Amino acid sequence: MAIPDSVNCKLFRAKEHLDGVQVETQKYYQANPARIVRQQEGSPDEFIGKVVTDAPIPQKIPLIVGDFLQNLRSSLDYLVWELVLSAKNIPDHNSMFPICTTSEAFKSQLARHRLDGVPASAIAEIDALQPYQDGQGAKANVLAMIDDLCNVNKHRRILTTILYGGQAPSDLVTQEIDGQIFANVSFESILKQGTKIGPFPMVDGPQGRFPKVDVPLNFVAFIAFDDGAAKNVEVGYTLSIFMGYVMQILHNFEKFFT
Repeated sequence: MAIPDSVNCKLFRAKEHLDGVQVETQKYYQANPARIVRQQEGSPDEFIGKVVTDAPIPQKIPLIVGDFLQNLRSSLDYLVWELVLSAKNIPDHNSMFPICTTSEAFKSQLARHRLDGVPASAIAEIDALQPYQDGQGAKANVLAMIDDLCNVNKHRRILTTILYGGQAPSDLVTQEIDGQIFANVSFESILKQGTKIGPFPMVDGPQGRFPKVDVPLNFVAFIAFDDGAAKNVEVGYTLSIFMGYVMQILHNFEKFFT
């Protein structure tokens, strides 16, 4: 038997929001919101550039991201509710899927009756998924990142995003899909370089005027999170990872609904 419909509905709604994020970010990118501006630093015969943004990121994008995260997080809480029902028990307002970065916090959540009525074998699986199992890497665990961003969005403010850019590798390979240019780029390598472009040597242009950069330049810009453990990571990539991870978790709990 598959995961109950209530859980799948939350997951389906999260997927709709993920599609919405992709649509809105493409619209933003198509408007060419970023450009490279030469900086005053460096010598006259070299070019050092910096990424600047001409258009702010539409507020609609982080709002949709927040809706995606809330639905994705809720699918896990719905899972616990359904696990209690499948065991012929009665869930209540305490029932929820705990996400804890320390073993003490997980024990505290159990003491608050978060998993009352859930089969012992399912509790063991939920425990095995806890971020604290990753030790010092707990805060970088996918569930911890989802929970962190959800809490920011729900209790503090609209999630903040930033347009990040940098120099792409010289061997950048692109392909055109449905009229759009796509490239596989290591965001880590871009972030290490920061937003500075160059320095590059400059040569005289036509008739000795308008100096130009004498090297091929690949420039990449993308919307990144500016909050929490996902800070500086590209939004679409991050959300896709979140979605796939939660889908796998839910798949692993199907056996409890036979």
